[in-house]
Amino acid sequence: MAVKCPRCHSENPDTSRYCGSCAALLSAEEAQAHPSVTKTLQTPVAGLTKGTVVAGKYRILEEIGRGGMGIVYKAEDIKLKRPVALKFLPPHLVLDPEARERFVQEAQSVSALDHPNICNIHEIEQTEYGHMYIAMAYYEGESLGDRIKRWPLEKNEALDIALQTAAGLAKAHEKGIIHRDIKPANILLTNER
Repeated sequence: MAVKCPRCHSENPDTSRYCGSCAALLSAEEAQAHPSVTKTLQTPVAGLTKGTVVAGKYRILEEIGRGGMGIVYKAEDIKLKRPVALKFLPPHLVLDPEARERFVQEAQSVSALDHPNICNIHEIEQTEYGHMYIAMAYYEGESLGDRIKRWPLEKNEALDIALQTAAGLAKAHEKGIIHRDIKPANILLTNER
């Protein structure tokens, strides 16, 4: 049985709590019980700086990106001596239970995928201060957004990128996962393509 989203009116499985298209709560009662957060929540920890050790196992090297649902750092896995990417919830969402739940769902969903065009997830954990993070493979490269700012793509290069992106998305869709934020800034081009 399908449930219609109250915000965008798309069809969703009745087992879903959030809309697969716009991420709105599907239950009107639950939406009233959990209104949207409109104030900035305070977080007990300042931003991470170079050299900070997270959870006793990752050393922050640099911030490499930020967006609505996360701040991403390049870090060194101290024990395995390898680079990793750590994605943290942004400070204003650290205390939001719904954001934390979506963050966990994201990690669980992506970790179930095994495809060369999808980032590998190592773990989801939280720091001693309660900051949730996802540890994932670090890939050397640049975003498609940065690449197209420098010069236009050749037709064959654009087609190759589109096909690889579609292959990754198709694998996610096979598992019922919808990305919700496909844009050039979220597509990483590596030297391994």
